[in-house]
Amino acid sequence: MFRHSRRAFPLAAAVMFLLSGSVAHAAPQLYASDSASVKGGDLMDRDYWRAKWDSIRLDEAIQERQPEGAILIAVIGQRQLLDELMKKYPNHQDLKTWRAHEAEIEGKIDPNANRGESFKPGSLWNETNYREAYVNYHYAKIAMEKKDWREAHDGLVYADRNLGPLLDRIKNNDRVGVWPEGAAKWLQDTGAEVARMNTQVNAKLK
Repeated sequence: MFRHSRRAFPLAAAVMFLLSGSVAHAAPQLYASDSASVKGGDLMDRDYWRAKWDSIRLDEAIQERQPEGAILIAVIGQRQLLDELMKKYPNHQDLKTWRAHEAEIEGKIDPNANRGESFKPGSLWNETNYREAYVNYHYAKIAMEKKDWREAHDGLVYADRNLGPLLDRIKNNDRVGVWPEGAAKWLQDTGAEVARMNTQVNAKLK
């Protein structure tokens, strides 16, 4: 019995080595294959929604003639985010479009622009809670469409946290008059929608 065991140990070790090597290499290929098949459409990925937010804000900032240095810092962050997303979803057409637009705008900005410049008051690129309310609300919506109720609940919890301070500011007229047209209304409408979504999701989790 012990003679067989001595032979079995090296063989077992070799098999385990081969199997562990196969698993280590197969997992990234498997996930890459899944994400590579995504060619468009909204995703249940918070960074996707942050990238979409940045794309909207970029065009808005240009219309508002925001300082070039502030836009430059923002588009550098946008570029980095999009590059990471495009590794994950290499065939997603919207990401490619946003990345090309970002590169076009970055190429037009004076590289010596003052990077210490801030956005003008009212720019939504200054509003982290607004961005995250947008991100988590849409994340929850996609999760609900996929009937992933736990992720939907997670998104709604964070959306509520982000919306709360902003809705208080609207109530108190605290620096919201300089926001772009429709920005305050979106928050109010979304707050009501999140409440309805919470009711639906909580019923599914009972």
